[in-house]
Amino acid sequence: MITMKRTLFVRALSVCIVTMMCCSCGYQLVHEKGIFGGDITSLYVPIFKNKTYEPHASVYLTDGFTRELISTGLFSINKDNYDGTVDGSIKSIRIVPSSLNKDGVVVEKSITVDIDLVLTRKDGRLIKRWAFSDVDTYRVDTIGYEDYNKKEALRRISARMARRFCSVLLVDY
Repeated sequence: MITMKRTLFVRALSVCIVTMMCCSCGYQLVHEKGIFGGDITSLYVPIFKNKTYEPHASVYLTDGFTRELISTGLFSINKDNYDGTVDGSIKSIRIVPSSLNKDGVVVEKSITVDIDLVLTRKDGRLIKRWAFSDVDTYRVDTIGYEDYNKKEALRRISARMARRFCSVLLVDY
């Protein structure tokens, strides 16, 4: 009987000590999603502006960024009552030969994408600007697959830039 009372007392004392330590050190459970202490929990991501001659590039980049922002679990995306906007602009897309076969025919090309991103509050106040750039290579030796390979390279670039953007966003805010 005495050991049972003593065990209960030790457990209760342990819980009190842990609770007091957590409260006194400034630790708290996070109740809000988003950034800025929960001020921005929903984002509107309009389709990126394409200032290049590469068709459909804005679709791949917008989709990549939207998917990555959703996967963080911190934001709801493209809801009616949003707190902030992520505006993207594709500045340039450069495609250059990357490697040649023994006959001097191009078998791989490199694609470089440069974008600008702007995060603003709903009232239009600027929060921050970013510029991202990324490069990927794709095969062009089979003529029927070149376009598909270029689209897949754009998807990979979009995913990498979106991951970097989310990382920077979470570290900064």
